Amino acid sequence: MLAAHNAHIQKVPIFFDGHLTGLPMGQHLHGALGDEYFALGLTSTTGHTPEMRRDEKTPFGFTLDDITLEPPEPGSVEAAFADAGLGLGIADLRRARRETADGAGPDRIRMQSVYLHTPVLDAFDGVLNTPVSTVAGDVQI
Repeated sequence: MLAAHNAHIQKVPIFFDGHLTGLPMGQHLHGALGDEYFALGLTSTTGHTPEMRRDEKTPFGFTLDDITLEPPEPGSVEAAFADAGLGLGIADLRRARRETADGAGPDRIRMQSVYLHTPVLDAFDGVLNTPVSTVAGDVQI
């Protein structure tokens, strides 16, 4: 088991504003391990998230801000969970890929307080949704 940010574990390249910005670890792991690699994304439909803000005066070059999540965007995996009224739940995207002939599915997933536009059915094998996320108040960076 390897825990990492959704953008790092996804199995497809990362694009921002239509520009290739990264070839994630998950893409390499999937290439090496095939279907033995299972990318499980984690998201939330409501709550708060930490947002990184650049600050070169800090030891790691950023600080964390506690951001209230906006309602899920249409087309997002979060909107699919919210529309289904599932609350805490897991989506088996391997099954969804098999049962969706045209490959249609959510086209974005939250990445902190913004959305990463990616073909969610191809990028992940499953997504775990928590109905509410919180930010730990006692973490020092």
